[in-house]
Amino acid sequence: MPFLKKHSTQLSRSRRLENTTKKNGLRHKIFSVNGDTYVGEWQNDQRTGKGVKRTFANQRLYEGDFVDNVRHGFGVLADKISGVDVYELYYVGEWFNGMMEGFGRWVMKGKGLYLGEFHRGKRHGYGKMWYDDGAYYEGEWIKGKRQGLGMLIYVNGNRYEGNFLNDLKHGKGRFFFLSVGQLQDGVWSDDTCIFSQLYNLPYRQTAKRPTVFPLPKLCLVNPDAVCQEQEFKALQGTSECYQDTEVMSFLSFKMGSSF
Repeated sequence: MPFLKKHSTQLSRSRRLENTTKKNGLRHKIFSVNGDTYVGEWQNDQRTGKGVKRTFANQRLYEGDFVDNVRHGFGVLADKISGVDVYELYYVGEWFNGMMEGFGRWVMKGKGLYLGEFHRGKRHGYGKMWYDDGAYYEGEWIKGKRQGLGMLIYVNGNRYEGNFLNDLKHGKGRFFFLSVGQLQDGVWSDDTCIFSQLYNLPYRQTAKRPTVFPLPKLCLVNPDAVCQEQEFKALQGTSECYQDTEVMSFLSFKMGSSF
């Protein structure tokens, strides 16, 4: 019976010499062939630990945590201002496998500022958004869009509180016409109100442009039952738009078109 040869667990001389050339620990500055530079910690030739990386192609600077050459952990990403050696903030927060993940602050050029949760590089979860035009949103996000419960405040001070779908008002909600002192409570579909009740706010006369006359009294025989039935049909997508010029209880129009 042949004897099995005992394999040595020691690395070969060539492998030991190769390992001595690998980058480990802190390095002052490493230059890449594409012009990128990195200052920071290494582990087995991989950027792992704390470091600062400047990319030549898109003139970006990242300072924070790395794992296996990608942004992972907490870090700050900034863009270089053209013509000067100054960087402006792009994102600060948590990273996972090179993408924004967790909680962070994102400065979106031409759109606004977002502060909240991220998933796979997109706004996802609960967050706040300050838009460049002066509007403000606070609520739920899914894959970068307003979706779920939220509050949207317009530049003129009016606001919507309720459900959103794909960035649009969709589902039950309330629209506060603070400029005229009225409240619209109803159901929306793709940003259009398909059923609602209109009320006078208690402080209507203190609004910027209060309505000349208050809304007349609701004169339906059984208003609660009618409203519940219409609301149910609207949520099911089976209702028809209804408007009574005398009662002013139900409205069907594009939000903001006359306000």
